[in-house]
Amino acid sequence: MTGAPTRLVTMVQLLGVSFKTALVPEVGPMRSSIRLLVLVALCACRGQGPTEMNRLAPPTLTVSASTRVVSVASGAPNLEVSALLRNATTVRIGVAVGAHCPLFVRVFPDPTGEYSGSLDASMACPPDASMLELAPGDTTMLTRVLRADTLASFAPGTYGVNVAVTTSTGLIGLWAGAVQLPLARGP
Repeated sequence: MTGAPTRLVTMVQLLGVSFKTALVPEVGPMRSSIRLLVLVALCACRGQGPTEMNRLAPPTLTVSASTRVVSVASGAPNLEVSALLRNATTVRIGVAVGAHCPLFVRVFPDPTGEYSGSLDASMACPPDASMLELAPGDTTMLTRVLRADTLASFAPGTYGVNVAVTTSTGLIGLWAGAVQLPLARGP
């Protein structure tokens, strides 16, 4: 086979030959073309595609969120929104924290009071935010208080609450529940 010219055969050319051969009523070439077609299909399925759809997602935190009404001695109550973060992975994960990047909270009208998730880039902290490193097995609680004067700007009704946490591996959005505004005073 030395000195023989090499030629690249495209998939379209190969399929054209296989289908042409399949139209001929002979058993031998038809069986060969089917085998060849199966072989080509198997080889094509094993190749890496340009998007590499089989990549693993980056490790992430386990997050749960909640809301609670906090009574204030003199005045209307506040709404406390909390996110409990747990690093159940085997790697360290950074969490954006600090005065410039508090827990992101979105309050939106939701007359159903049902789960409603939303997440967009506007909820993320800036890249230069302070980071708290969570080692494997660590937990932490992020809390944000929405004061009564802020809540007074909302019309009475049912509202959904979403939170977002910026980590070194991505942005995590989560439903924190529904609240009825104005808030009822606690017992």
